[in-house]
Amino acid sequence: MGKEEKIEENAPSINNGPLIPAFGYELIREFLLDELLGKEGPQLLYWAGKQLGRRFPLSTIDETIAFFREAGWGDLRIAKESKDEVKMELSGELIQRRYSINEQANFQLEAGFLAFQFENMKKAVSEAYEEQKKRANIVYFTIKTDSKDLL
Repeated sequence: MGKEEKIEENAPSINNGPLIPAFGYELIREFLLDELLGKEGPQLLYWAGKQLGRRFPLSTIDETIAFFREAGWGDLRIAKESKDEVKMELSGELIQRRYSINEQANFQLEAGFLAFQFENMKKAVSEAYEEQKKRANIVYFTIKTDSKDLL
């Protein structure tokens, strides 16, 4: 059994379980984590997103979009795509709510998750950068893949 098979075997299912109110998620994400992680929070959340990606390895962009929807992270779509770069747009009611309750909201967990998924799909080092458009209630992620730095 390969390493990826072991990860998938141990990963909990994302297709079942109780739904929680957005407020419960926001309490943890926007207030508790911010207090616990302090000024290093964004870097730690990026790392945590990559760890989550390892726990839930996905094979396609469509699976990644579906994961975001299932996780309640928002509506993800491809905004622009080129050979070594993809720009994705994240929107939805939860994004709007996060901006309204925390002007310092960051999306580094999601960025790290996307970075890992693109590394996994393209088998090359990838990084993701967030760009917030608060007035439009949108977050853009630019995922850059170094096709010369293969994994």
